Amino acid sequence: MKVMLIGSGGREHCIAWKVMQNPEVKELYCVPGNGGMSSLGICYTLNTLQDMVQFAKEKEISLTLIGPEAPLAKGVVDLFKTEGLAIVGPNQNAARLESSKVYAKEFMKKYKIPTAQFEVFNRFDSVISYLKSGLNFPLVIKADGLAAGKGVFIVEDEEEARDVVVDLMVGKIFGDAGNQIIIEECLEGEEATIMFLFDGKSYCVLPSSQDHKRIGDSDVGPNTGGMGAYSPAPLITDQILKKIEISIIHPFIEGIQQEKLDYRGVVYLGLMITHHSEVHVLEFNVRLGDPETQVVLPRLKNDWLDLNMALYRSSLSEVKLEVDTQNLLGVVLTSRGYPGNYEIGKKINGLEDFPNEPQGKVLVFHAGTQRRDNQILTAGGRVLNVCAFGDTLKNAAYNAYLAVGKIGFENIYYRKDIGYRAFRREE
Repeated sequence: MKVMLIGSGGREHCIAWKVMQNPEVKELYCVPGNGGMSSLGICYTLNTLQDMVQFAKEKEISLTLIGPEAPLAKGVVDLFKTEGLAIVGPNQNAARLESSKVYAKEFMKKYKIPTAQFEVFNRFDSVISYLKSGLNFPLVIKADGLAAGKGVFIVEDEEEARDVVVDLMVGKIFGDAGNQIIIEECLEGEEATIMFLFDGKSYCVLPSSQDHKRIGDSDVGPNTGGMGAYSPAPLITDQILKKIEISIIHPFIEGIQQEKLDYRGVVYLGLMITHHSEVHVLEFNVRLGDPETQVVLPRLKNDWLDLNMALYRSSLSEVKLEVDTQNLLGVVLTSRGYPGNYEIGKKINGLEDFPNEPQGKVLVFHAGTQRRDNQILTAGGRVLNVCAFGDTLKNAAYNAYLAVGKIGFENIYYRKDIGYRAFRREE
């Protein structure tokens, strides 16, 4: 069996690692891949979706998997299906649940999925008038389109809100993503993630997780793509999970079916659990999260390729999910300066200690790396994900940071407190 995997981050390295545990996989093609993925499969750079289609035909790919959101938003699933090629993921229309925050919020409102109250604007003057109408701060401002996880701003007053709106709608810091914006109430509580598999008829909930988005310890500083994560999330109790299924997953599926959306793949729910244990959706993503994938997939005893074939064939109802009871915690190692300016091309030391055995207690997934002259060099802001198992989350964190201490590169930076919120619940 030949598999193509589109993407180049830590999420994709984890997917590749999981896929290659299937003995039927003879060849894995990573597009474009990274330094870690190059040891699992063959990395290719393909510039357009049409190039990917042609490549899949030439290599006789059995199944294509998608890591990031951009190809889904551009319609890669539609194109592959038109050409009779097997691929897993929502089509372009369904991918609007992530590529357009306005569409997602209106979908939630229509199908009574709990979310923050919101207003939508497509004119600068209208927003400015709204900001002067005596609002209660803080508020959340979101760019409508894709912004690599950086299009959400929490503003504390009218002046700060105006500055963000100017940047989005006038300065176009995210291009057309800021043509429309959302202003919504700022919910208070704690965030968590639930991802589930959905084949158009049936669904299967993956283990819960929680990530740390802020750059600094104690959750201070600007948002990032994610500085670390752990699974399971103690915040998601059985009672909360039942509430999520009834008030969010069930109406979500009803909405998908009512709107006749072609959706087979992963659904990511970014959730806010309030202090009164009420659950609200902050965002939908139409693919696996990063860095949540790196602490969720290794806990699955199921074969990941088998699960994706069940999605493709709409036979998920025949699958029983099996999950390792151990905790898994991951720390993201970054280039100092991220999420702003940073340097690349720094040699990474210590990786030889972590061979990523399928049953290994420590796993290192590459994100922004490249292989050059048999050396692994930094090639991005988020460089590595160091993940470790433990009987408790505290034990998993201890093991992860022990491993982090064995890895080094110039200008390395990482948070020292991944999991701190969960530790209080373990005591």
